[in-house]
Amino acid sequence: MHRYIVIGPPGTGKTTFLKNKVDQIIKESKASPNEIGYFSFTVKAAEEIRNRVTNEEWSEAELKKMFPYFCTLHSLAYKRLRLEAHEIMDELDYMELCDMTGRKFVNKMKKGNGIDISMPTAQSHYQDVINLAYAKYPNDDDRLQKVFREVKLPDYGARSTIMQMDKDLTNFKRDRHKLEYVDYFNSFLEMKNPPPLKYLFIDEAQDLSAHQWMVVDMIQEISKPVETYVAGDDDQAIFRWAGADIEHFIAMAKNDANTIIPLKQSYRIPISVHNLATKMAQSISNRIDKSYMPRDEHGERKVLNFRPLNKELETGDWLILCRTHEIVKQVCESLDRYGWLYKCYGKSIINEKIIEAIVSWTRLQKGEKVSGARVDTIYSFMDSTRIKRGHGTFKGSHTEMYNIDNLIHSFGLRENIGGDLFTKTLHWYDVLNAKGIRKRIRYLRAVMRDGHKLDDKPRIEVSTIHASKGGERDNVMLLTDLSYGPYKSSKDTQQGRDDELRVFYVGATRAKKQLVIVHTTEAQFEFEPIFFHERQAS
Repeated sequence: MHRYIVIGPPGTGKTTFLKNKVDQIIKESKASPNEIGYFSFTVKAAEEIRNRVTNEEWSEAELKKMFPYFCTLHSLAYKRLRLEAHEIMDELDYMELCDMTGRKFVNKMKKGNGIDISMPTAQSHYQDVINLAYAKYPNDDDRLQKVFREVKLPDYGARSTIMQMDKDLTNFKRDRHKLEYVDYFNSFLEMKNPPPLKYLFIDEAQDLSAHQWMVVDMIQEISKPVETYVAGDDDQAIFRWAGADIEHFIAMAKNDANTIIPLKQSYRIPISVHNLATKMAQSISNRIDKSYMPRDEHGERKVLNFRPLNKELETGDWLILCRTHEIVKQVCESLDRYGWLYKCYGKSIINEKIIEAIVSWTRLQKGEKVSGARVDTIYSFMDSTRIKRGHGTFKGSHTEMYNIDNLIHSFGLRENIGGDLFTKTLHWYDVLNAKGIRKRIRYLRAVMRDGHKLDDKPRIEVSTIHASKGGERDNVMLLTDLSYGPYKSSKDTQQGRDDELRVFYVGATRAKKQLVIVHTTEAQFEFEPIFFHERQAS
């Protein structure tokens, strides 16, 4: 089966290339939108292409009807199997399974998880091992034993526990005629009913598992599309831990039966970052040989041998990248102490309702009136020491306006607290004391002391490298701290070293102007090869 392999290094416009190709197919009437299959690693990525192709203002429902096959492969299987909600394992099913077995099972198919893999959680490590086995070795009855040799388990007894959990889960689904995430592909492959597609696009192909590649092969074999485009970059393959079959993508690109389409110009990476990234990529033992040009700007790259980080972060927009969630947590604690506004994993650290409560109370304290809806928000951040019993939920009209005296006389706000502390004289940080805000008060006050408004746009974002994939920022700070597992793997095996090189390659290539690499001073382990390559690139 012939395929066009689009090799898209960081910032080379892979998404734009694919969008233009889809656009061309539709404009030249080579296929209608419902004859094009565009399958990506995330729902968001597939929908982004769909939305960029359509210039008209269509509703979401209309777009889904026009482009039914712009989705993830799991979504495709769900549609083609004509599954209904009652056939899928839900929260109650997992709770029942937990009660029956005394083991921890969690629902990994919650709405909103747009990533086309089963994402690990701290609550379900054993279940993650089971899912990994099915993703990597879908047709192998010995799948668990193979995965046991690849992953670190807390003790040898964990093996028997995992095997029993797999049996319990399988029996539960069989007895109740239920399916979960891992079962979609098995049923889809048995039914062999892909849609009649004239053009097939597979994006972020380096992240597909063996199970997903079986689905892609089946679609191409039965639908017989005119052209198939497979796009990705093996140097950015960082989801092996979730079952990604990196070697399959590499072998496919090296197959002479396929046609390589290399994208050779990065529109993101400056020269200084490109020099480092190239050295790192070339050290990966098994990869697709490729070269691409940086944009025509030198940029800045430097290494810091110290912390704290506040001096570097005083100006500009920053993306701080960490290898693990634990390091993200530590960085966030530091930013809290500095009193800086920031996002964590794309979300503002300050809840909009908290801001609304603070602003509204400040207005009340000044003698102004606020709407009942805002009073309701204020009350949600007060406990019974501030509001009389029976008034925890504001009982007035949400559209009427109220001052502080109205609330004291008619709506349960206490006139004083602890003797001579009159409520109307207290600042927001003395009044708003419910659990949801209490632990953030010190940080919120630090932000305001630093001269920021709470609703200012945060200029700093903290994330793991994995969660940042696909993003970019003018200034990137890359922390080299590792947990013991990745550190040991990178020391013991070539594959482990290659995988860490790929992870830090992805982190470094998020930078558009400046890359700051930070030595660890607190953690015991760090990714040392990056400093060797940094010196080589200088």
